[in-house]
Amino acid sequence: MIEITSTELRRNMIKYFDLTVEKKEQVIVRLRNRGAFTITPAIDTRHCKRIAKKTELEAYLDQPEVQQSILRAREDVKAGRVRNFTTLKQFWQGIP
Repeated sequence: MIEITSTELRRNMIKYFDLTVEKKEQVIVRLRNRGAFTITPAIDTRHCKRIAKKTELEAYLDQPEVQQSILRAREDVKAGRVRNFTTLKQFWQGIP
């Protein structure tokens, strides 16, 4: 948690917005006699390309089919159902 003044926020607004979005840092702004306010990112962050890419990846990984595929792959590795190869030729030889 970071506590700053309204003047500091005006001087470095982008810095503090980035902290709340990218690093999930809580920023509290003190405004003289009016109290304290918290900077919180909006729910919809699609307008920010860096965030949208991360969100698209997370959405893909959260799909049930993808989750099942990952779990099956982990089970295959644990059960020893893997192929070892050291060259690309060996890799292609095992594929029908």
